[in-house]
Amino acid sequence: MAEKRLFNILKLAYAPLSNFDFVMVKDDPLIKEFINSGKIYMIVQRAVLSFENLTIDLADQMAPILTFEIHKKGLSDFLKCQMPLYQEKLLLHNDSVLHLAVNYHYPKPIESPGEMPFNGLANFVIESERNNYYWFSPEKLIYHYCRNTIDANIDGKLSSFLNYQVHYIGKATEQDVIRRLTGHSHLQDILSIESPFHYGSLPTDEIAILFFDFRDNIFTNTFDADDDIKEAVNLIMGEMPFDQDTIYLGAEKAFIKALTPKHNRQLYLNYPKSRDGLYKHALKTYTYSLYDPLTLNYSDGAIRGPIEGHSSDMIVVSDDCLKVVNGAKLERMKKE
Repeated sequence: MAEKRLFNILKLAYAPLSNFDFVMVKDDPLIKEFINSGKIYMIVQRAVLSFENLTIDLADQMAPILTFEIHKKGLSDFLKCQMPLYQEKLLLHNDSVLHLAVNYHYPKPIESPGEMPFNGLANFVIESERNNYYWFSPEKLIYHYCRNTIDANIDGKLSSFLNYQVHYIGKATEQDVIRRLTGHSHLQDILSIESPFHYGSLPTDEIAILFFDFRDNIFTNTFDADDDIKEAVNLIMGEMPFDQDTIYLGAEKAFIKALTPKHNRQLYLNYPKSRDGLYKHALKTYTYSLYDPLTLNYSDGAIRGPIEGHSSDMIVVSDDCLKVVNGAKLERMKKE
C-alpha cells in the first residue's frame, strides 16, 4: 500500500515589517510583488528595534563603510554591524555620489544634532546618483544579511532580534495579502487592544507582520506492485496530487492549531480533520517547519526556526494527531 508523506518548509517572502513600515512601503511596486507572494501571514508583536551609533568610517575614502549597532528595547545585548556603502550586490559600486537619509523613531530624540553618530533610528535610506533608493529597517537589514543579498558583517546573536509573539494567523490564497490586510479588522483590534511591551513605544511600531511562502514542498510516495502505476508516473513527472493553495490551507490550520493565537476566532480544534486542506489526501505524515531563524512565541511555548546550530522545530501531523517536535530532539532521533 502506498504511503504518502509531505514535508513543507516555510520561508519569509519579505522582511518582517512593523505596521508603520507596512503602511509606508506597501504601494512600492517591487516591494508589493514580494509581499503578495506570501500567502500565509502572521500579525505579531516584538519590542522596537533601532539603529544606534550610526556613522561612516572614512579610513579608506574610496571604500567608506557604514558602521552601526542594532538595539532591541529592553535587551542589553546588541548587534555590531558594518556595511560597505559601495557594493555590487546593491548595484551601488559604479556611483560616485551617494546620499544617506535617516528617519527617527517616535519620539525623536531631544538632542538630534543632525550629524553623526545618529541614534534612535527607525530606518535609513541610501540614494544613488541615478535616483535609486535602498531603505533598511533593522529587520530588513537582518533579512537581507541572512539571504546573502547584501555585503555586511553582523556580530551578535541574531535569533534574539527575530523573536515574535504571535497574535493572529491568516491566509491570502483568494486575494493578494496587501488587499487582505487593508482595513483588516483583526489588525485594527490588535493595534487598539494590545499593550506595548515597553513604555513610550507606539503600537504601530511594535506590531509587525510576517509574510510566508514555501521554500520547499517535498512529496514522497512509496508504491507496492498492486498500486496504480499512474500515480508513480505522475510523481516521476513532478506532479503532486494537490495544489499549492491546498497546502497553504493546511499550513494555516496547522499553525493556528499549534499556536492558538488569541485573536483567531476559529482555532480548528478538530484539526487535522477538515473538509479542505490536506486531510482528504490520506497522507501518512505531513510536516511544517521554518527556514528562517525565527522564534514564534505562543501561550504554551515557542516554535523556532534553525537557531544556534539546531534544526528547525517541526509541526508534525500523523495518525490524525498534531504535535510540535523540538529541533534538537529531531537531531537526536536521526542519530539514533
